[in-house]
Amino acid sequence: MNKQDYLAALEKALKSAGVRDFGDIIEEYSEHFDMKTADGFSEEEIAAKLARPEELAAQFKEAVSEGPAKKGAVVARIFKACGVVIMDMAVVPTMIAFYAWVFTLYVISFANALAGIVLVTGIANSGFVQAHQYIHIPPMPVAVALLIGITVLGLAVLAGIGAEYCRQYVTQMWRKYMRWHRNVLTSGPKSPPLPLSPQVAPKKRRVMRTLTFIALLVFGVGLVAGMVTMILMTGSFEPWHAWGWFV
Repeated sequence: MNKQDYLAALEKALKSAGVRDFGDIIEEYSEHFDMKTADGFSEEEIAAKLARPEELAAQFKEAVSEGPAKKGAVVARIFKACGVVIMDMAVVPTMIAFYAWVFTLYVISFANALAGIVLVTGIANSGFVQAHQYIHIPPMPVAVALLIGITVLGLAVLAGIGAEYCRQYVTQMWRKYMRWHRNVLTSGPKSPPLPLSPQVAPKKRRVMRTLTFIALLVFGVGLVAGMVTMILMTGSFEPWHAWGWFV
């Protein structure tokens, strides 16, 4: 039984059992298949290790239709809820800090892209930029501005890709925590755990790796070519001092 057959059978069994939120359950088990497939297991192996669709449906039906919880179960659930709240007090601020870091990386990428465009297009040497008191871009030869601009654009792409990777990992961490959160507080059947690493489609992964390689190459070549050009033009290993950029 492959993924499609298993999920179809599970959906049919859940509907027959009268489980209303069967869509969420199907999505969770679909993610479980994707996770295990990424780890190298075949769909048939994954399906064989899971419970039969009819058994799962019966468990979810029993969880929905069970009567009031016993006193001991209620107390245990209260203790679990208190423990989860304490965890939330530590985890939520941490996740906010992680997302703030991701936002900072995106801002750095945007700022570098903007600076690279300004240098490559020659706007940096325009009279408006040079006369503006809040913008300090030292005047430089056209060739130098072009090479530095290309270097900064490569850095912008690297920062953007790094930000996207961080966003995916932080989002997956949050989803994994929320799945654990729900499993702890749920008395019925537990949902399959999520992987810590994000499940990126192979095509998207290849595109991001290719962009990373190209951006790294552009950054490295632009940096070396820019430094060599500045040294040759000024005859100094500290061309920024020769041109008075920091005066």
